[in-house]
Amino acid sequence: MKLFQQLKAAFNYGFYSEYRFRRVVRHRLMGHYSEEAPRATNTRKMVIAMFDGRKRHGGLADRLRGICTTYCFCRDEGLDFRLHFTSPFRLEEFLEPNGYDWRIDEKEISYNSHDARPVYIASQDYDEERDNRFQRRMAKKFFNEDYKQLHAYTNMRFEEARFGRTFHELFRPVEWLQRLVDEQLVMLGGRKNYIAVSSRFLESLGDFSEHRERAPKALPEREQELLLKQCGEQLEKIHAAHPDERILVTSDSDRFLRYVARYDYCRTLPGKIGHMDVVEGEKEVHTKTFLDFLVLSEAKRHYYLIGPAMYRGNFSRRAAQIGEAPFHEVLF
Repeated sequence: MKLFQQLKAAFNYGFYSEYRFRRVVRHRLMGHYSEEAPRATNTRKMVIAMFDGRKRHGGLADRLRGICTTYCFCRDEGLDFRLHFTSPFRLEEFLEPNGYDWRIDEKEISYNSHDARPVYIASQDYDEERDNRFQRRMAKKFFNEDYKQLHAYTNMRFEEARFGRTFHELFRPVEWLQRLVDEQLVMLGGRKNYIAVSSRFLESLGDFSEHRERAPKALPEREQELLLKQCGEQLEKIHAAHPDERILVTSDSDRFLRYVARYDYCRTLPGKIGHMDVVEGEKEVHTKTFLDFLVLSEAKRHYYLIGPAMYRGNFSRRAAQIGEAPFHEVLF
């Protein structure tokens, strides 16, 4: 079996993945480009990270890691980097440039097939270190193609070590969002004055819509109750280890957040939960996503619960990275 997996991985990285990436470009993206479209006017070669709804982009954590990795690659290679994030909202509604101005006017984006080409690079579930090397190789290959604009559809992750610093170089919350964050920080006792516990249940508790084709179905009610109880027991253990700390609890399940209300040391954040790739046009949902992420980033320590039928996500891990805080997985 080990030999089979090794052969499968070798085939995947030697041929199939690049073929699949190019196939996505041909069948899902190239139809938006033509010889008749306006020509590109930029003189310096440009890579534009694209989140325009022409394909699924993933949740906030996936999008941010793709943006930060692409930016790091461009900076290292001397390429101009821009960000076109318009689906399901304009990113500038929530985050604005900080140390680097990544904005681009839509009129500056060319879909002329002589000047511009889409690039698709996805993260995969194989060995992460090997996948990172493969992604970097594909980035060098695709972004060195002879076009004035390369339009990157990606959630690349090979710059994990630089993610936190890069996030701050690129982004800061807009004023109204920062006020919401500050209000919650007051309730929690201030920056770096609380710990965070996070979880992702997907559909396991029957109250979250996820776009993944292989997402687990809702558990039977008896198993849902057992899972909630097990998570509660883990919360109690974490509280016992930090008896004087408030605990911020975030999750993709309203049911779980209602469940933790029984613990007087737990706090949750207001707002409606939803997935960025599923919900369209609901600013309340997207505000909740950014509020959770930014308030999580101010915690002094992070715990991530992973129990039966639960999902190992990246949302709280990314928040811990930008806050330079310890991150612990709790498996049970």
